[in-house]
Amino acid sequence: MSIKKKISSRLYYYQWLLHTRKLRTDFPSYHIMDIEDTIDDIIKNKRSVSRFGDGEFRLMFPEYQLEFQENSERIRKKMREVIGSDLKNHLVCLPEPLVSVRSFDITTKYWWKKFINNYGSRITPFLSTNRMYGNSFITRFYLGYENKSEKRNLKIVRHLKRIWDKKDILIIEGKYSRLGVGNDLFENAASVQRIICPEKNAFSCYDRIFEAAGTLGKDKIILAALGPAATILAYDLAKLNYWAIDIGHIDIEYIWFLKKATEKISIEGRHVNEAETQKSFDIPHEYAEEYQQSIILEIAL
Repeated sequence: MSIKKKISSRLYYYQWLLHTRKLRTDFPSYHIMDIEDTIDDIIKNKRSVSRFGDGEFRLMFPEYQLEFQENSERIRKKMREVIGSDLKNHLVCLPEPLVSVRSFDITTKYWWKKFINNYGSRITPFLSTNRMYGNSFITRFYLGYENKSEKRNLKIVRHLKRIWDKKDILIIEGKYSRLGVGNDLFENAASVQRIICPEKNAFSCYDRIFEAAGTLGKDKIILAALGPAATILAYDLAKLNYWAIDIGHIDIEYIWFLKKATEKISIEGRHVNEAETQKSFDIPHEYAEEYQQSIILEIAL
């Protein structure tokens, strides 16, 4: 039986959970807001956002690198600086399953419990039980949750759209991310411009990306979808009083919701690194011109 089939079995999961319980005994209880409270905090207090997921945590340690982002001493140092940030205009977000997996499907429960088993003792020195964190899953609001109802998810999407409602947006994204292309995610924004960056190892161009964001992002809300580089970028821009949000997989998650997906599927015109197969990167003709006109700068390795 494949591991995917095994963990889809509740009996297997709960037996495994019991067997590995000792590995999580000393993992502290942290305070993480729910998705709606996190969005409310972002809007009310105009907070920049840095989200940590399993990849960002792993890049804090020298022996690990991601498929789409090489590790380095500089990125490790920056990640550790970001996670300890106490800026008033900046919100550090952690994955909700570090606190509770009650709302998630079996596959997601298993993934995050296993992550705590393997990395829990390594990440705790960088976290505090005395502070309130935001919820990283504001951009992962659909697929991993047990409740995939249209009512729940439309409510979250409407809430998210309030962040950029009637605002000028600067999207800083990887070459094949194409946030909002072909859907209505940013239809309520005043305007949308884009800086296109490398689809892999974006942190290698970090200084140029940061400089461009500072120059072109004035009086705009900056939405960054650049993997771990976005986590760091939002923090560094917050220090200069820009409003920058590490927006991550929000577009992919929204499309999965619209398609009523039950697993991570590829999407036409997008790079979906988590999907097993990849469709064409070609943008459908009816969206290509508007997308090209929104690009104001391209940064290459």
